Amino acid sequence: MNLSESLAPTKIVSNPFVIGNPIINPRQFFGREYILKRIFDVWRTTPLQHIAIIGQKRSGKTSLLHYLSRIIDTPAQNLRPNQRNDWIIPCYQWVYIDFQDPRMAYQESLLRYILSKIGLPIPQPCDLVAFTEIIDQYLDIPTIILLDEIKAGFNCPDLDDHFWWGMRSLGCGGKLGFLLTAHQPPQEIVQDDGKPSPFFNIFGHVLNLEPFTEEEALDFISSIPQIFDKKEIQWIIDNSRKWPSLLQIICHSRFTALEEGKKDHSWKIEALQRIKPYRDLL
Repeated sequence: MNLSESLAPTKIVSNPFVIGNPIINPRQFFGREYILKRIFDVWRTTPLQHIAIIGQKRSGKTSLLHYLSRIIDTPAQNLRPNQRNDWIIPCYQWVYIDFQDPRMAYQESLLRYILSKIGLPIPQPCDLVAFTEIIDQYLDIPTIILLDEIKAGFNCPDLDDHFWWGMRSLGCGGKLGFLLTAHQPPQEIVQDDGKPSPFFNIFGHVLNLEPFTEEEALDFISSIPQIFDKKEIQWIIDNSRKWPSLLQIICHSRFTALEEGKKDHSWKIEALQRIKPYRDLL
């Protein structure tokens, strides 16, 4: 084998599980039918309204936001058979903001990022006043801003009360819709930090992110290219409490054991050990 052959790309086998990282590809997103209907029903009409998604750590909040931002514009051929992409008409713009990204902790870089994502002019300097003027003058497409881990953003010194007042004003104009994720309802965040934020007052829709239904959990397990027996499936459902992140972990342990030809129950011990750090979900 010559050097060029040794450096040739190898075929990458698609892993049926996503563990640790959020789900990015809509095809790999399962369940959440009830909450998705509630969200998209809010956004079917204008003026755009605002939604807070409340969920525990590892409950799937970030995966949900990525799905929301991508599913409408994903062609049917890139989805699973019978997977919906017709929740609303494809005339919306989406901006996903992760407040754990250090660049999102500063007003100018955050505002520049939003404008770049929706293809609007970026003023110099890009401060809150200039940003607001650009939105008022140029924005003519319904635009949803997805704010992941809002408490981290709320605690950024550069994102001060003046900034959040500005966001509230834009949210009341009907051109922008906000969806935030948090571990607790917005008003409880305000109480814990001891400082009021008028921005949170516009979130009239507060939805809790729950585990999968039994049907959704079975749908996920049946998608795996291996056959689990009925007792194994029930054990997986019972021990995951139907949380998608735990289903991924436990099914991965079972899948790996089958691939390796193991016939004992050591995979159960491994799976229980791997989900221990997420006992808050159990």
